[in-house]
Amino acid sequence: MKKNMFLYSIIFLLFGCSQSNQSNDDFIGDWVIFNYIKYDKKETFENLLMEQVYPAIYSYQDSSDEVNTANKKAQKYNRFFRPIQMNEDSTWTFVFMADPLVKYATTTIGKPLLQKYGQEGASEIMDIWRSCFTEKGQESFVGNDLEFKGKKNNTKTQPGEKVMFGLNYIKYDKNYQFENVVMNEIFPTMFDYRDPSNELHKLNQMALEEMRFLKPNKINQDSTWTFLFMGDRFVDDANYYIGKPFVQKYGEEKVSEVLKEKGWNDSFARGQVLFLVEEVDISIFK
Repeated sequence: MKKNMFLYSIIFLLFGCSQSNQSNDDFIGDWVIFNYIKYDKKETFENLLMEQVYPAIYSYQDSSDEVNTANKKAQKYNRFFRPIQMNEDSTWTFVFMADPLVKYATTTIGKPLLQKYGQEGASEIMDIWRSCFTEKGQESFVGNDLEFKGKKNNTKTQPGEKVMFGLNYIKYDKNYQFENVVMNEIFPTMFDYRDPSNELHKLNQMALEEMRFLKPNKINQDSTWTFLFMGDRFVDDANYYIGKPFVQKYGEEKVSEVLKEKGWNDSFARGQVLFLVEEVDISIFK
């Protein structure tokens, strides 16, 4: 993915539609899980989730009243996304999101499966579950939204609407630099950009207003940081690239020099990864 894009070991995490991104003692930021599924297991994985796993999750009764209360609250904020298109390596990426994660809520599927299906049934489901994943398995992100001027994202997408996730892998010593350049240079330049087409300008502004920028709470095991851009919702035909806005502001000949000077170019440990997904309705299980 181009750098100018705006953008067991299996964690048994299941999360479906969020109302608002609140912040108090009951919440622990946002938790996003990217599930990398084999090219021929897309339908199997989704059917397993919708027909067996989610019913177990939403019917689960813990021995702790505190956990049950947290689980009930978490159901308002859990989200699930299916891929719209296959990845370049012929895999699929499904996304679970606790938006936000509720303290004490159940975040594993083991106990719910055992309670609903018994040992034998749960084992059979887990065998199918494991068979769906690529060697990459799952990738976890825990972080918080950063507020920026112009952001108006207060409501989440509806089932069937598109959402974009942009993963940015940042060098271990460049996290503050990357956050600073995004907040003080990238976003302002994007908002100031004026497309010649009034229709496209309106779409661009709408896309930026719906954009979220999430800062990680902890460093990755490989000593990089993952920052997330999230188009929540994704606006078709809008511009999500920084190229045109920077050309308009600085001139084509100076863009590369400016991005290097601002610290954008040397912040990345490796390229960006972009996923376009669709919100799935799991309110049917509540």
